[in-house]
Amino acid sequence: MDAKYVDRVPIFYFNQSIRDLLHYLLQNDIDNDYIILCDARRKPCGIIHTGKLYKEIAFGLQFDHVLESISDSSYVTLSQNCRFINPELIAGKTIVVTDEDGRCVGIANQTALLLDHIKSDDTYRKKISKSFLADLNFGFMFSDIHGNILSMNTAANRLLCKTGLSSLGRIDDILPRFNYSNLKQTYQAVYRDISLEIQSYPYYEADEPVKIALFLFNLSDLHASKKSLAEVKAKYKELLEIANHSYDEIYVTDNTCMCVFVNKACERIYGLRREEMLGKTSAQMKAGGFISSDLSEKVIQTKRRLQEVQTTKIGQKILVIASPILDKNGDVRRVVINSREISDMIDVRVSADNLSRQNCSNIADKLMDLTLTSNKIVAESGIMRKVIKQVTRISQTDAHVLISGETGVGKDVIATLIHEISSRRGHNLVRLDCGALSGGLIESELFGCETPAAAGRNAGRPGLLALADKSTLFLDKIDEFPYDLQGKLLHAIDDKCYTPMGSSRSVNSDFRLVAATSKNLPELVREGRFREDLYYRLNVMSVVIPPLRERPEDIPFLIQSFLSGINKAAGTQKRISPGTIEQLMRHQWGGNLRELKNILEQLCVLSDGDQIEEKDLFLLPEFAANEAEPADDYTSLIGQRELPAILDLLEEKLLRSSVKQCDSTYSLGKLLGISQATAVRKLQKYGLRF
Repeated sequence: MDAKYVDRVPIFYFNQSIRDLLHYLLQNDIDNDYIILCDARRKPCGIIHTGKLYKEIAFGLQFDHVLESISDSSYVTLSQNCRFINPELIAGKTIVVTDEDGRCVGIANQTALLLDHIKSDDTYRKKISKSFLADLNFGFMFSDIHGNILSMNTAANRLLCKTGLSSLGRIDDILPRFNYSNLKQTYQAVYRDISLEIQSYPYYEADEPVKIALFLFNLSDLHASKKSLAEVKAKYKELLEIANHSYDEIYVTDNTCMCVFVNKACERIYGLRREEMLGKTSAQMKAGGFISSDLSEKVIQTKRRLQEVQTTKIGQKILVIASPILDKNGDVRRVVINSREISDMIDVRVSADNLSRQNCSNIADKLMDLTLTSNKIVAESGIMRKVIKQVTRISQTDAHVLISGETGVGKDVIATLIHEISSRRGHNLVRLDCGALSGGLIESELFGCETPAAAGRNAGRPGLLALADKSTLFLDKIDEFPYDLQGKLLHAIDDKCYTPMGSSRSVNSDFRLVAATSKNLPELVREGRFREDLYYRLNVMSVVIPPLRERPEDIPFLIQSFLSGINKAAGTQKRISPGTIEQLMRHQWGGNLRELKNILEQLCVLSDGDQIEEKDLFLLPEFAANEAEPADDYTSLIGQRELPAILDLLEEKLLRSSVKQCDSTYSLGKLLGISQATAVRKLQKYGLRF
């Protein structure tokens, strides 16, 4: 194939990006119809239609995609040494020309190639079949010297129909401006907003023209491509302008750490011109002292975003953030580095961070206080506020919750709080105390019954699972749930459906389960009294409520809350003295909140005046037993033990009694008239604590 039939077109590698191609086309003002893609050995592996590329960009194609993702494989490869071309093989396809080693040279000019063969080789002309003419992607017509049409391919007929021209039997009828005085001509015409380029070539026999070959090209597609190119150029220039006006550095490297793009801010930060940075690797920049660390190489190795503080050669202290851009195989293709000078902003940023952190903390505390107030929950201690914060997060999900804690700590209150601040708060909370019903009643109460039951009262009633649809189901004392029904409950939890008693149909229920227990469920699982799979299904989210003795800070506020409710119910005006509150704070509270409320109710009834005093506590058995400690007769030990040992016993007795009245080593020392350090040593001596 003669070199005159080969058009030189841009050649790119398949793993380069669309941005690389656009940058090249715009910088060099290239308007070729095709771009050839090659592999590392420069062998062709695809082509790109520029017109199609611009259209896809207009519809939002991302510049970071590799060229291989938009390549077309509808092409044939021919060697430039080829002398004969089978028209059936190349019909409707692009011809990529290679040298003798298979490396890409360019794209064959099919028009010139076809025309030359038609003029010079009668044998070849006869090989041009009707299918070949039909498959050409541009219009082709053949006529005699008088303008009578001999043949026309599908593309020509389709093109002429678009223009509204008549496809009659003569060139004059199709192309009114055709000039018979110059059979070799090229001109352009516009028909119905469609621009055509018409190329005419004579065919000679015995040095006389006997045939006319006409080629019709639709220039409207080319104009659309040029328009798209102009739009892409405008957008690209706008992006460049935006990047160059950014105060922060934008520095981009490829997967070899070589710089491929920098904005103007880099010149200020690094003290180099843009041209001096492009093409340099990060290692070269580091070797020159322009950067103190090769962050680009670290990002390529780790494939994740990294940041660090660096110092440039001109003394600028900068915060550098490097982010990887991955290809479809997950490999780093580009590293985008953003930097900002921070030497003059560190103190301001620290202050801003502290202020922001403080504001966020204040807002979170206010929201928590509002939540606690609206739900009448006391949580003044740090340990209880942590529980409430955990509950607040859990409530925003639909995960099942297991609440654990001693009897009387308020598990039902926390379950109510979970429901009231969740997305299901628009429906009523559904409750079931598993310890209050027998196994048969629990099944009918929970799953419902469609046939008359033995008890009669549950016949035809919907179960609590049905009532809990779109709501929350609270199962208290889940440890007492019958073992033979635990599998049925597990099925309802997993599948969100269940079968009522006496029915064969399944009923759907979108419920959230909150369960509570005061027992050690893992221990029950080991003993075979609770299903292990049900335990793990319930324990998706776990909330452990601390006993009252571990949060004494809450006791004064709980006392005021309970006392207010008792006064309102009884119509009284009972108050409580500070000393009494201190005594109550030192109590062990085995029954927790329930015991505290019960004792306050008793004190309100048994106390004489409007104020509950410390002496009133001795009216209750719990406190009378603790205070009625008989005095030991230490004189009986004389002669049996030495004086230091007897004094130690007396000292330990006094310390034990004093510890109950104090809350710190400071107050203990003040009560006994000793220093705080002495109080600490004596507590350690007898193993005592508050």
